[in-house]
Amino acid sequence: MSFVKRFQTALESLSIPPETMCYVIAYSGGVDSHVLLHCCRQLDLPVRAVHVHHGLQSVADDWVKHCQQVCESLGIPLDTLYVDARQKQGESPEQTARNVRYEALKNNLVTGDCLLTGQHLNDQAETLLLQLFRAASAAGLAAMPACRLLGEYIHLRPLLTFSRVEIETFARHNALDWIEDPSNQDTAFDRNFLRKTIFPALEQRWPEIITQLSTVARQQSANLTVQEDMAAIDLANVTVMPERLSGGYVFQVMSMLSLQKLRHLSSPRLLNMLRYWIMVTLEKQPTRNLLEELENALINSRQDASPDIAFSGYTFKKFQGNLYLIRQDDKHEVQDALYWRPSSSLVLPGLNIQLDVLMPVAGGLNKKLLDESLHVCFRQGGEKFHPAGRQHSRSLKKLFQEAEVPPWERDVIPLVYSGDELIAVGGLWLAKGAVVDEGEHGWRVEITNV
Repeated sequence: MSFVKRFQTALESLSIPPETMCYVIAYSGGVDSHVLLHCCRQLDLPVRAVHVHHGLQSVADDWVKHCQQVCESLGIPLDTLYVDARQKQGESPEQTARNVRYEALKNNLVTGDCLLTGQHLNDQAETLLLQLFRAASAAGLAAMPACRLLGEYIHLRPLLTFSRVEIETFARHNALDWIEDPSNQDTAFDRNFLRKTIFPALEQRWPEIITQLSTVARQQSANLTVQEDMAAIDLANVTVMPERLSGGYVFQVMSMLSLQKLRHLSSPRLLNMLRYWIMVTLEKQPTRNLLEELENALINSRQDASPDIAFSGYTFKKFQGNLYLIRQDDKHEVQDALYWRPSSSLVLPGLNIQLDVLMPVAGGLNKKLLDESLHVCFRQGGEKFHPAGRQHSRSLKKLFQEAEVPPWERDVIPLVYSGDELIAVGGLWLAKGAVVDEGEHGWRVEITNV
């Protein structure tokens, strides 16, 4: 079977969305992405190319010219994207360049696009070994998937079953002209060290090592699928629907899990489920340290031990038998009193929330109050409140405890006053003296996240 026919078979075996109208090739100017271009042109596929200019090499502008010349000769449109790939704190130079490159590629895609990149069999073996040296999880040992989501788009790697030798032989046979990145010779970079120093020795001893390592990655990918299927079953079993947390609270509850059901899972199964939960809820990869901290400090800790565990703009908390995942960035700050005319929304930027008075409901606020200028402030301690439908007034502290309002909410729920009278506690309660008579319709206060 010819190389191009093998490429077509490999591409068609992947999960190509039926709505795909254009294949977008990440074209560096190197041999791998040039072969991608050539094969797609041979197959007469709808294609365009994107070159990412990292600005890390003095010859980067020359690479742009090369890519333009090649694409012009093939009749393929080319976009050049300029990015700032300077190393970021906490990242390796390769990691920063990779992150900004994929972010730029993702932002360039439009509806109907499918991204193709040129990673091959040797890249896969190198990735697996690097992940092994980093003590990666099953997800890491699965190395690079042939098909993955990139934002809302599909990213395919159709050359993963082709070796570097096969690709370069095909390129030379077809007289393709490509560029060589001089940084690929620098063994200070981990991948180059493996490629130039370690793999030649391994291949001399075990000639099939590249293929075998790629087989391991495929097996790990299959194992990962089984683990994620089990995690999805466990997650459905432990999830608690936060019905009481809609409409009246400040912090956005992303998810709630039953601590009792979590404690019934074995430690490996629990950690597997927690990793999957965070991935599907936040679309972020948790570290092993985070998962173990959740297990030990929140799930299996004493009942009175409830530390907050922060992660990437979110916080894990424990309350009333449940594990909460809430959105909590640095902007949640209580403000001074604000005046509010209910005919329009009141945005509280310090809390990322908005107050509105919405359509009439049975037993809602008297409209006469809404024609006045109200003011909004926050709990100071000692407030008394008489909720509509209750016989007696109670302290806000007692009302919050009875209603099992989470402690982190109690000081940030907006209190709405008319003069000196507290008429609404966020979207939770309305005051007895502020609502319409029985059988009539009034208005309700609602909190929304902004």
